Amino acid sequence: MVEIEKKDIIQDILGAMQRYPENSAFVIDDVHYTYAQLGSKVGGIMQYLSGTTDQRVGIVAENRIETYASILATLMCGKTYVILHPSYPESRNLKITATAGLRTILYAGPFEQEAFSQKGITLVDTTMLEESSILQQSYQAASGDANAYIIFTSGSTNEPKGVPITRTNLNAFYRAYGQLGWLLSERDRMLQMFELTFDVSVVSMLYPLTLGASIYTVGYQDVKHMKVFDLLDTCELTFAAVTPSLLQLLSPYFGEMCFPSLRYLVVTAEASQVELLDEFRASVPNAEFVNLYGPTEATIYCTYYKIPAQGCKHRNGMVAVGQPFDGIDILIEDEQGNALPSGEMGELLVSGDQVLGGYLDDPEKSAAALVARNGKIFYKTGDLCIVDGEGDIIYCGRKDYQVKIQGFRIELSEIEYTAKQFFDNTCNVVVIPAAQDGVYTELHMVVEDHSCEEQLLQNFLKEKLPRYMLPKRIHCIPQFPVSNSNKVDRKKIAQLI
Repeated sequence: MVEIEKKDIIQDILGAMQRYPENSAFVIDDVHYTYAQLGSKVGGIMQYLSGTTDQRVGIVAENRIETYASILATLMCGKTYVILHPSYPESRNLKITATAGLRTILYAGPFEQEAFSQKGITLVDTTMLEESSILQQSYQAASGDANAYIIFTSGSTNEPKGVPITRTNLNAFYRAYGQLGWLLSERDRMLQMFELTFDVSVVSMLYPLTLGASIYTVGYQDVKHMKVFDLLDTCELTFAAVTPSLLQLLSPYFGEMCFPSLRYLVVTAEASQVELLDEFRASVPNAEFVNLYGPTEATIYCTYYKIPAQGCKHRNGMVAVGQPFDGIDILIEDEQGNALPSGEMGELLVSGDQVLGGYLDDPEKSAAALVARNGKIFYKTGDLCIVDGEGDIIYCGRKDYQVKIQGFRIELSEIEYTAKQFFDNTCNVVVIPAAQDGVYTELHMVVEDHSCEEQLLQNFLKEKLPRYMLPKRIHCIPQFPVSNSNKVDRKKIAQLI
């Protein structure tokens, strides 16, 4: 294992390519691609991009080596990549293309081109580009304030919202992430299960490449939880970052699973439940559990919590998010913007070099999300948290998940936690507040199951909760829909019921 000082993530990937040319860089659908093969593809795409003046490059998210090579080539040319997803509606991809001002789109698989061609956009099939040695290309070390990538998330109006992440943001994350104590090397086998439109894919892809490690990918067309199970089982992965929703889908099979090779299990992207992780520990006896938290606007992750086997800190079963990364400052504020002391719940604000400078061409949203405090700019996460006496951040849920009904302030996570106890934590539960004329009037509970004993569940809840917290109706859905980032999609659940 070669120890390197982490300064520039792209420079370190280039170094690993030279040190470990015969190592497998990517394993995609059981096909191994070495660092030398990856470098040749990157070099060929760099050769093409160096002849263009476009600063932003669109890349269609396929589970192919050319897609990953396109991302690396764009970064190594000092340009900015923007991901388009082949499963998105064409209208959404066109909206992102227009908002980002894309003139060139790289693709490597079937892609409906007509609407893009009609707008004068150049579409490049990267499988047809001639390969070239990456050593013959020059790495363009872009300035720190140049964007590395722009990720589009859905805002409250469901309009794509551009989150630009600069080279400074990315490298600040890289340095802080590397200080978390990972014992990883070129011999590790690491999972990349996230859609490329979701920022956790960035660290799942780029960080292993700085080590010379091997990345095992999951495609958007795969049944994710079954593919992840297969990779953990047959490929003996040593590092896996997953969503709690994926573990929930695997939970019926925990008793049949044993993955002794796994040394790190990262849970991320949504609140993790203590009981679910406790049940999974027997399946991964040698794994260290880590909860990583962070909004896209603060570059992937900005806090960490190494989850102990006993005495895990939590609230309503949701695992704590722990300590801020090196270089991250935090505040807890009330609704009036006043700083709160330890032990009091309020909105979490984060500041530091990882935090974006503003949304893409949207000063109004930027002004609402970024505020000045104590001479620094903080991002308002929208997450409710408490800092305990030991300085750990206890996650309490989204501000959106705290509602008022009949004058009572209700934490939806408390109701969900109570209902899960009825099911011995064997299934997911979400509570959806229903509004009339903008005022929340009643609660609906949705259980991820084919059916449930609704009256027994209601009786159980009546014993545990005050009347104003009881759901008006209970619904059953065999499987919860999930978003492209593999989080439980509450909006779709609300539509379904």
